[in-house]
Amino acid sequence: MTRLSSSWLCVVTTFLCVAGPATAQVTAPRSGPTVASCEDKQTMVAVGQALGLNLLMNRTDAWLVRSRDSRVNFETWSRNLEYGWQWDETQFTVNMFTHPYQGSLYVEAARANCLNYWESIPIAFLGAWTWEFFGEIWLPSLNDFWMSGLGGVAIGEILHRVSTVILDEESDGSERIWREIGALLVNPVGGLNRLVRGQWTRQGVNPADRLPESYLFRAKVGGRRVREYGSPAGPTSSPTLLLDIAYGDLFETEPRAPFDVISLLAQVSPDGGGINILRAVGRLYGKELTDRNNWQQHQLVVSQRFDYVSNPVYHFGEQTLEIGLQSRWRTGPGGLHLRTHLAGDVVMLGAIDALDAGLGQRTIDFGPGVGVIFEVALERAGTTYVSLYNRARYLRSVSGAPANHNIFFSGLDLTIPITSQLGIGAYVSGDRRRSYYEDLPKDHRSYLETRVYATWTFARGRPGSSR
Repeated sequence: MTRLSSSWLCVVTTFLCVAGPATAQVTAPRSGPTVASCEDKQTMVAVGQALGLNLLMNRTDAWLVRSRDSRVNFETWSRNLEYGWQWDETQFTVNMFTHPYQGSLYVEAARANCLNYWESIPIAFLGAWTWEFFGEIWLPSLNDFWMSGLGGVAIGEILHRVSTVILDEESDGSERIWREIGALLVNPVGGLNRLVRGQWTRQGVNPADRLPESYLFRAKVGGRRVREYGSPAGPTSSPTLLLDIAYGDLFETEPRAPFDVISLLAQVSPDGGGINILRAVGRLYGKELTDRNNWQQHQLVVSQRFDYVSNPVYHFGEQTLEIGLQSRWRTGPGGLHLRTHLAGDVVMLGAIDALDAGLGQRTIDFGPGVGVIFEVALERAGTTYVSLYNRARYLRSVSGAPANHNIFFSGLDLTIPITSQLGIGAYVSGDRRRSYYEDLPKDHRSYLETRVYATWTFARGRPGSSR
């Protein structure tokens, strides 16, 4: 049983025991088209659920998986508290994907008990801290703590927002049940809280931050071809699936709360080992610099960013705080717009594979860094026709082999709509890495990726407000 499957089992068991009172989420009387439905904050219930998740995850690993990692006792706890933090030796996927997902469960527990974004952050780090010191026999891992906390906040908040759009408190019958099941799959902690509290069938009014007119769910299905320059192996081809989720629009959604505008991109390809890309971005702060009715609009934006990338030239992950200028120009009739995005990034903690310079079982270098992003796109009515992406990252290794890592990415995406739901598209991108080690040879690699695909927009709100 994998850590993700055991996490799901622990979620179910925890909320049968620690769901809290049915009044933790109450519906206010209708006083307008939408009324916020989460009024009574249950901080201690959220804490109990986060700690309960850790307890049951540990016991699941020990009793069902029979993992020696979970055979904790007072001796291992005392040793962990005495010796403190280390940098662990686990693999890239565990560090950069599994731990952030585990951290998202803590955030979901906080949000399900009416805590806001900022109040959820301590719950995420509490869950991560207690797991590192008391959940496993190994010395607590500093990188896992930060990845579970920072990554968990980004992923957990987005999953909470997406599940809020799927739910409809005013629906009933079979539609209501299917909506609840869909939200449960996206947000298991929130869904099980709702089930135990009897909210799956209770009608009420939708929360004020549920904006179904401002979302986009789009799938891209096609083929992918990858060629690594200088590699003796030839190019590889495989099917690929991309899921693109957007909620809110920087220029249509007035800044009110963190993650009121989000985007989530996931790519799955067999030749890339499964998940190749998972990118989550949420607006933390927005400041309008021009009038909303101008033909040109500019906004100062601060965002939280989570990246997980696996390709032939690097495995890279990061937790980033991004600040930049988002602009939109009306360029022609029919709502045609040109968008630009120029931003700088502070990489709070990043990781990149170091195949020739790992540490023990680990083949990853960890460290902070900086980066820049420049993007330009042509769009109309919520459909982006052409996008040009350019990103650069610098990472300084502080755990692993002493090194400076530079990453460069450029991509061009073309989409041609056929109907309001169907379209075709093509994509080409190039990635380069330049790693300079103090005591080892430099590592220079680059590759080219091309995709062709059909697009299906299977859920969409008001045109022009989604992306």
